[in-house]
Amino acid sequence: MKYIFSFSFFFAFVFCYAQEFRFADNASFKPFPYSVESLDTSYQNIYYQLSFANNSEKPDSKKQAVCILELGKTKSKFFDFNSVKSDSLTKKYSVEKEITGKELTAMLAYKTNWENVLIRDIQTKNIIFQDHASKTFQYEGTQPELKWNLEKESKTILGYTCNKATTEYRGRKYTAWYTTDIPISSGPYVFEGLPGLILAISDSKDHFNFTAIAMDKNPREIYLNNGKHIIKVSRDQFRKVQKNYHSNPGFYINGGAYNADGTEVKVDPRYSKPYNPIELE
Repeated sequence: MKYIFSFSFFFAFVFCYAQEFRFADNASFKPFPYSVESLDTSYQNIYYQLSFANNSEKPDSKKQAVCILELGKTKSKFFDFNSVKSDSLTKKYSVEKEITGKELTAMLAYKTNWENVLIRDIQTKNIIFQDHASKTFQYEGTQPELKWNLEKESKTILGYTCNKATTEYRGRKYTAWYTTDIPISSGPYVFEGLPGLILAISDSKDHFNFTAIAMDKNPREIYLNNGKHIIKVSRDQFRKVQKNYHSNPGFYINGGAYNADGTEVKVDPRYSKPYNPIELE
């Protein structure tokens, strides 16, 4: 017997409980739609090893991700590199009427640990954020004007001499290492504004640590996922949704808390999921 399931339900379940799944080969699923907007082409790509504590109650238990900073002439994008593989399979299977359990298992093998996607307009300084709280939300902002303190210490990363700089951003204190040998004022996440590329940055509690591990100049398409499933909100609305989601993730699986306006929902503390957002304020 062949069973056809809703693809979106399993994505919600997997994201919520972060488990490993393998589906029976004879099961069938409706493919997830694929829709993107091409924005630019990168001329430089920097790969960062990201170590982060997503549970505030267990800061020593870290998740790992390899993220990529794609630098184009007009746009840049920072995101989990696993999504490149996942998006490629989503695109491939989106034209099919249904996909097999084997194909779905292959897609879920590339689940992202770092769910934030950041796209920056280099000229206007506008930023598009996409993040996940059972569903994918999108909000916009502007590049923060970080106040950097340049210091005399130096060290070597990837063969480049890097100088030390410190700053504060949304409730955390950061130490960055940048190299003037690559005179590109950019870095991971929202961090930029130094006289060179940021190759490493971490907060004072070491809850978030980005360290460059490789670079290349292979041209890559910089694109924005713009499917109908993406919910556009304000930053404040997303933070409310994110808080509610972690307070009772099981409630979100049942479809009861997807208010785009961030409306408060009733939560059950017995099923809370501790979290540690990179932006505390």
